[in-house]
Amino acid sequence: MDCPAHAVFPTSRPPPEGLRCKTVHLIRHAEGTHNAAELEAERRQRFMKREEWRALRETHGVAFYLLESVTGLTYWDPPLTRLGRRQAAKLRRELTRSNVTFDAIFSSPFRRTLQTAMIGCPQIECLHRARPWWRKLGAWLRHEPCRPPPVVTTDLLRERIANYTSDGRRTVTQLAAEFPRVNFGEVSEEDRPFLESKELGKQEQPLVRARARRAVQWLMDRPTQQRTVAVVTHSHFLLALLGLFRLPDEGLLRFANAERRALHLCACQNDAQEGCDPTCTSAAAAAEKPP
Repeated sequence: MDCPAHAVFPTSRPPPEGLRCKTVHLIRHAEGTHNAAELEAERRQRFMKREEWRALRETHGVAFYLLESVTGLTYWDPPLTRLGRRQAAKLRRELTRSNVTFDAIFSSPFRRTLQTAMIGCPQIECLHRARPWWRKLGAWLRHEPCRPPPVVTTDLLRERIANYTSDGRRTVTQLAAEFPRVNFGEVSEEDRPFLESKELGKQEQPLVRARARRAVQWLMDRPTQQRTVAVVTHSHFLLALLGLFRLPDEGLLRFANAERRALHLCACQNDAQEGCDPTCTSAAAAAEKPP
């Protein structure tokens, strides 16, 4: 496939005429318990407790604390912290003030991303089981029906798949019990990618970039009426996705927890269109395909 097949444009102005586009709001999940644990372990220098932990930190950095050999399965598919819930609530207020509404919400099938979506997106907050009773009562008294856009999960939007327990997720049965109105139809019951499709070592970057390309195509293949969408995902994946496009350096900075960035994502019909000139060769694109 010639590269690129898609281009992005800032939302400060309309996208070029004649292109098929979606307005995509990229959102990183709010703080999870694993994020807090990494920071706390580093602050307390817990790697100093054992010689093998020191060696693991040399190899993995602060993420060593999320290895099963260090903390077991404590951080398997971790939920949001209290701070994370406040961050998601701040996101909800920001979206409300900006009068942003979504035609669809796409998320990785993880608790932290789904909780961020449920709390952070005003249109679907009503679906969140942990929503305070007084909010539910207030909505009922104001005759505010719960009419959310579809929430769809896909493993294409998951975090880079490494050996950290936070990269694994619960079964679909468990997730569906916590998030009953979410569509898990495109996700396998067990977390097969974590067990079978690691993105490690020298292959990490090309594998994640190849998955990001598939995710972009998946987004553009969604129904045309889904023009403004939210994508709730993870930091490493977001950097890989944005790295597919020619952006200013500030556009490639790491996302903070619950940070949102909006852009127009458009399908290129020919290389002569604005923003659609080739930025990589077919050989480079082929080199990024998984073996």
